[in-house]
Amino acid sequence: MRVSTQFPIAVHALMMVAFFPEKRITSDLAAESAGCNSVIIRNIFLKLKKAELISIKPGRSKMELAKPVSEISLWDIYAAVETDETDEIFKFHSNTSCTCPVGSNIRSLLMSHLDDAIAAMRAELSKITLEDLTKELKSFPEDKPSFQA
Repeated sequence: MRVSTQFPIAVHALMMVAFFPEKRITSDLAAESAGCNSVIIRNIFLKLKKAELISIKPGRSKMELAKPVSEISLWDIYAAVETDETDEIFKFHSNTSCTCPVGSNIRSLLMSHLDDAIAAMRAELSKITLEDLTKELKSFPEDKPSFQA
């Protein structure tokens, strides 16, 4: 299964908001930290806002988490920026043979197993919150120059 870079970038950006609550996290600042283009960050911020994970007020106000860090799971973030539809995550070739017993049944054969895999991923990602990640991050040694958000 392939997941785009949007999920880890979204986690990265939300972690910045959670880790630096007193700072104004802009798309440029998040993009610099994540090593991507600020347009990507702005698009992700729009998805996170639509999913009600962040609140962004017009003007130069600070972006804030819309929920406490203990209530935002990795699954919430994943679902905000990626699809959880089995057909979208696992693409099936559309030109399978209708006369071959494998080609005509492969999708039906695999679907329940693939649905189970997504359910397992949902269950695992739902266990981990931004609060958990923030605590983990604080336990990392500071061996790099300090980033000034």
